[in-house]
Amino acid sequence: AAEHNTTVLERYDFDLAKVIDDSPGSHNSYGSELRPPWQLEPLLRHHPSWQEFHDNMVYGIQYPFEKQIDEKTRQSQLKANMERGNHKSALKEDERQHVTKLMRTDVENGYAVPITAEGVRRLKDAEVYPVGLQDQNTIDERGNVIPKKRVTHDLSHNRKTGESVNQRVDMTQLKPAMYGHAMSRVLHLIHHIRRRHPGKRILCNKFDIDKAYRRLHTRASTAAKCIAMWFLDDMWKGEASEKNSVGLVLTRLPFGSSPAPDKFCTVSETVFDLGGDLLACDEWDPTALPSPYADVIPQPKRLDDEIPFGVAEEADVSLDESCVGGVDGYIDDGITVALDTPETTGLIARAAQAVAMALFLIFRPLAKAMEAINRPDILSVRKMLAEGGLCEVVTFLGWLINTRLLTVALPEEKYIAYSNQIQECLAARRISGETLKSLVGRLNHVCFVIPDGRHFMSRLRSLEKASADSNKFATLDDDTRADLRLWLVFLKSARDGISLNRIVFRKPTLQSYSDASEFGIGGYSPSTGVAWRYEFTDEQQLAFTLNCKEYIGVVVDSVIQSQYDQSPCPYPCYLHWSDSTSSIGWMRKSNFSFGEMPVHAEIARFHARHMMAMNACHYSQHLPGVDNIIADCLSRDFHLSDAQIISLLTSLDDSPNHKPLQIVKVPAELISWISTLEQLSPESEESLKGRSRSTLAAGISGWSSSGASNTAAVPFWTNLDRRRNFASAVHLCMRDDAVTLGQPHALAKSQQALPERPSIMWQRPSSRIIGRAQS
Repeated sequence: AAEHNTTVLERYDFDLAKVIDDSPGSHNSYGSELRPPWQLEPLLRHHPSWQEFHDNMVYGIQYPFEKQIDEKTRQSQLKANMERGNHKSALKEDERQHVTKLMRTDVENGYAVPITAEGVRRLKDAEVYPVGLQDQNTIDERGNVIPKKRVTHDLSHNRKTGESVNQRVDMTQLKPAMYGHAMSRVLHLIHHIRRRHPGKRILCNKFDIDKAYRRLHTRASTAAKCIAMWFLDDMWKGEASEKNSVGLVLTRLPFGSSPAPDKFCTVSETVFDLGGDLLACDEWDPTALPSPYADVIPQPKRLDDEIPFGVAEEADVSLDESCVGGVDGYIDDGITVALDTPETTGLIARAAQAVAMALFLIFRPLAKAMEAINRPDILSVRKMLAEGGLCEVVTFLGWLINTRLLTVALPEEKYIAYSNQIQECLAARRISGETLKSLVGRLNHVCFVIPDGRHFMSRLRSLEKASADSNKFATLDDDTRADLRLWLVFLKSARDGISLNRIVFRKPTLQSYSDASEFGIGGYSPSTGVAWRYEFTDEQQLAFTLNCKEYIGVVVDSVIQSQYDQSPCPYPCYLHWSDSTSSIGWMRKSNFSFGEMPVHAEIARFHARHMMAMNACHYSQHLPGVDNIIADCLSRDFHLSDAQIISLLTSLDDSPNHKPLQIVKVPAELISWISTLEQLSPESEESLKGRSRSTLAAGISGWSSSGASNTAAVPFWTNLDRRRNFASAVHLCMRDDAVTLGQPHALAKSQQALPERPSIMWQRPSSRIIGRAQS
């Protein structure tokens, strides 16, 4: 076959484009896996991606190269890569047979064109890149997890020279295709339906597009740049040579090219949008007009009535009130979500087949015996038998979603694999770059449901990069080992299941404010009416930077306020305000140097453990220092007694609508923890700074009573205008109003609106395909 194809290419001056153009209607013709444009245009023309969809289908997918390499460089690179061969993962004795089998499948299905090695050298625009072999998991028709192999094409080889295919692609011309957005939207949809319909079933099913990337053709000039060299089956009986090797010109999207996810999503996102339209179309009766897969889709499975329904707490984003279902997906995984009640039987019937019908309407149906070569079904029937039936527990993008309990969990096999890898890393003296790369990828996956885990990825990523750049092993320091031990706790929590209430964008159940000065920290919550303050020892004043003190204050405040939180919500949501941009940022991510700031790392670990123990989620927001008036007083005015501070604040605002103010002692365990942090700090050569009073205390000229502890004491003000300004600020600080995104906070003098949640993360873009008026 390789010699025949090479002979054909020779007749066309080794120009693959000429061969394809002169062979219309063949499996190598652009768009041969899809229905013809004249069938698709009436259905899809209103979709925003239709023009790109159409052009890729008719002309083949062209990578958006930012630069091209000259002919001399291409020839040199081609020669070097052909001589180098493939990656070791593909050449291991036990793995070669798997690579051969997968390569043969690509040829038999018409995805790759075999040519001789000499043909590769003479092919116009030819580039060769090594292949590797990855271990992955899939499921059988019964849903059992089974191992699988996947050949990857390393189109990033020659990374350091910047001359590989992936390095030459202009990434700015690609649409971002982020896994987390699809998963986040699905969880928000489920949460929204349960919030609007408590105690009602929500059913889901999942569909996989089989051999997804291989369904789309690349343009001939792009295909020539994605050649892999492999060998005839009998090569392993003797010595490998050019005589028994062939070049495989992959005419479809390869696994390993950076543009592939974006280019395939142009099609798959259209499929999911069409599926959503079908789901919402009351005129479609699947019993009268079923999809071709109707007979093999399993019947719905519902959990026992005794299993309790998870409760959805209030979110701060909202889908349309009438929304009772939807379709979403990422690349080759599609999912349908639908409310299951006696009133939605039609919706459930459509949900069972919506994605399957959408795929049938867009991809060319199988001609079975009339197909010129073997052509697999567009839907993975094997996986459809396991996951295609509507149910209340579904695996989507590697996570186990339980719509009854309203949880998402890490599957048991992944928990075992991830935990074992961490244990092996902790036991080893040195870790290879490949192991670190694998570990970082796995833990990054978990960060989606445990956002606090992101704090503890920075060190691992730095080690991974350093080992990759130097091609050496990495040694774990004590702090990294502490992070990995915490990751074992994270993984167990993920395995046990995380409530969707901790993942979706929530409306805060408690708001609080904190501040720090050089000599103390303090905080207050209008939700609890509780204030607190702590005066640093002289040693602690020198041990911590001001930003570090702010960070300690934020975390101490979250612990204290949680202890006094009277809300019945089992999944509290805390919103913390601070005038320190650094500490606000550190609540979400670690943008500090762990090695130089061991105190910050320990604070992050402490806070993460506390949030897990509370089953809580948290947000942080910046507030200008001039507005943070109560917390500023608490962190500075240690010359005043608790009674005086309460008198000072209530004299400015004694509204009966506010909870009575009380100042509580900082718990002994938190004071001990702060002392522990002090021991981690490097010695400071600075001297103690002079003390300053808060703006509130500076405006007082005296008290009505000389007794410092007299609770009846009332402050005298130096200026009545300043008192009115203070009263207004204190009044706003004591309000426990709900925060509305997109609107200014009551305290913000600048009237700058609070940042809204990116809609792409909680709502599928409105991309209706049918039933839409032509513009």
